[in-house]
Amino acid sequence: MTAGEKSERVALAAIGTASVILGWLAFGLVNQQIFLGALMLAAMLALIGIATRARLKVWSPLLMWTAAFALVLEGAWLAVGIYPIWVGGFVCVLAAGFTGILAAMFATPREPLALAPHASKRLLRVFLGAGTILAAVLSGVMVTLSITTLPLAVLLQSSTGNVNSFEPVAKTESKVVNGALLTNDLQYGDQFPNSYLDIYIADNNPSVNRPTYVIVHGGGFLFGSKSSGDPNADGSFFAQGTGPVMDAGYNVVAIDYALAPQVPYPAPVKQLGQAIDFLQAHGEGYGLDMDRIVLAGGSAGGHIAAQYANIQTNPAYADQMGIAPTLEQGALKGLVLDSAFLDPFRGSQTQTPQPLRDDLFALASRAYLGTDPDVLAEANVISHVSAGFPPTFISDGNTGTFPDQAADLSGKLNELGVKNILNLYPRSEAVLGHGFMAAASPYTDDYNRQKLAFLADILPQTRH
Repeated sequence: MTAGEKSERVALAAIGTASVILGWLAFGLVNQQIFLGALMLAAMLALIGIATRARLKVWSPLLMWTAAFALVLEGAWLAVGIYPIWVGGFVCVLAAGFTGILAAMFATPREPLALAPHASKRLLRVFLGAGTILAAVLSGVMVTLSITTLPLAVLLQSSTGNVNSFEPVAKTESKVVNGALLTNDLQYGDQFPNSYLDIYIADNNPSVNRPTYVIVHGGGFLFGSKSSGDPNADGSFFAQGTGPVMDAGYNVVAIDYALAPQVPYPAPVKQLGQAIDFLQAHGEGYGLDMDRIVLAGGSAGGHIAAQYANIQTNPAYADQMGIAPTLEQGALKGLVLDSAFLDPFRGSQTQTPQPLRDDLFALASRAYLGTDPDVLAEANVISHVSAGFPPTFISDGNTGTFPDQAADLSGKLNELGVKNILNLYPRSEAVLGHGFMAAASPYTDDYNRQKLAFLADILPQTRH
């Protein structure tokens, strides 16, 4: 092997390795796709250049074709932004990268490891072989998750104990918990799994007429529950968020719903309607006033609650969704959105980004909504609000979450003349993450103070 051929092998190994690493980064850094896509285009051009001039035997056409396919698909994705094209480009970039690595190792049978002549060839062969196999396995996992989120969902749901089931978590009973009368696991429907809800009657006194505060938990559409809240949030939602609401004189209903990807969009929105139907039919027997309802949702639950509110208040949107309103006219008095996911096109684009969380948000959004741009547009809460939207309290953190979406919703409501409060804290004052209001802090206390003042303004706690 000549010095020039050795240099080509080194370059081939380096560019092939770089291509694989760029593919991995593209999978993980979901908000750097344009930059990484440009780098991958350059890497593919470099691989094609080497393949056309180097003597790589059978590897040359294989490398040229895989890199060419990757070049075309990456370019097409950068031009049109369609997710299945991204997947194709991602797979081809990885294939071209591994082809380059293998060609560098085996294109010259007599000297497969000539680029490291002073090392122990046997040990180096084992090291390179094991490393390549591990890299291939990791790449296979990434390719699988880029195509389907089901394996990750099953793992997360199994580890958290949040699964889809037509059976209740516990036998239905009524008991006093922290001074409130809790009736747990009432079945509100049988079309979808997890169709159960809990009712909390403040002060264990169902005879007092109080507004009803209905909570839709978060959890990225993949996990979370009516009793534990949102695993993405740092703390106990019920302790920090629901306790003050009940202390202020509201009864509370917490609902479960089916989890994606086994049960995708828009099943949870339909389930919220079914839960409301059940409560309107049976709530009085439990001490609930269903003529004065406040909906609340955090993260994914915020999206479900807000989309449901759009269906109730925007007839054209209800027709588009094919979901009939279920609430009596005027019963929905207000909406509370905590770190809500509102715009699917920005579902992974958090402010002051946290790459791992952004990646999980991207996977969760894809598990629930898929990747069809028409579906994403339909599920955009902000673009479908109308002048009939209920008064809304909107709050979020400032790190790894969606304050820009919160501000955009508030701005749209202001344009429509809909009463709303936007509760955001600057990062210069405090670093507050996704679902910060579930953890004890002075900012959670201030959040609760502002939220309860808003609710008291729009909805007196007792009838006059």
